[in-house]
Formats: sequence, structure tokens, C-alpha cells
Amino acid sequence: MWAEEVRTPLPGTGVAAFLGWVLLGAGIGAGLGLGIPGGLFVALALVLVGGLLVVRQGVRPAQVGVVTGLAALPLALAWLNRQGPGTVCAEGVTGASACVVQSNPWPYVLVGVALVAVGVALFRRLRRDPGPLVGPRS
Repeated sequence: MWAEEVRTPLPGTGVAAFLGWVLLGAGIGAGLGLGIPGGLFVALALVLVGGLLVVRQGVRPAQVGVVTGLAALPLALAWLNRQGPGTVCAEGVTGASACVVQSNPWPYVLVGVALVAVGVALFRRLRRDPGPLVGPRS
């Protein structure tokens, strides 16, 4: 086996690392936008964790998974508005009804799908081998 034929994976190019960054991005998006108690503090803590990982490891291709993870926020908003646009009323157990105005979910879906596509495309592009340093021999 020649030295040119040996391939070693580059650090930070694995799918598991990418999925880890996707989870980090989803946590940041959920903390910022879904109105959970203390969500802003959770999002800021996750941004700090991500920043520390980048400083410690350096920039890696898997880190673009954050972009894909941020798609969780618009997709969750699309799900919450799935019966919109318009006023949606629901009847409770006691017979009382509650009405809410929901927006059109399709813009949220489009933004979420675009974030997923951009994140996956960037990851696939960045994890490719740069190719041989020396051209083919004649």
C-alpha cells in the first residue's frame, strides 16, 4: 500500500459529531424562541458551551450542524400553527371553548427546510477531502 492510498478521516467530519452540533443548535433555537421558562438562559448557556468547544477544538466541519439544528425553531412554530391561518377554536372538557389566532405555517416550514438543506449541504461540502497535494504522476 502506497502512502498516497492511505486515507485518515479528518477530525470533526463524522456524522455523530454533526448530529451532536445539530442537537446543540436545536437547544439554542428552542431556548430562544419557544417561550420555555428560563429559555434565554438555557440558550445562552448552550452558546457558551458551543463557543468553548470551538475554542478548544478549533473550527471543524461538523460545527455547521448548528445551522441545521436551528431549523427546529421554525419547524416547531409551523407545527404549532398547523391549523392556521385564521382563528382556531377548541372545546375543553368542561364545554368551554378557547379560540386563538394562528398564522400561516408555510413560511415557517420553508425557513426550516432551507436551514436543514443549507446545513447538510455545507457539512457535505466541508467534510470532503481536499484531494491529493501532488498531481497525478505521468
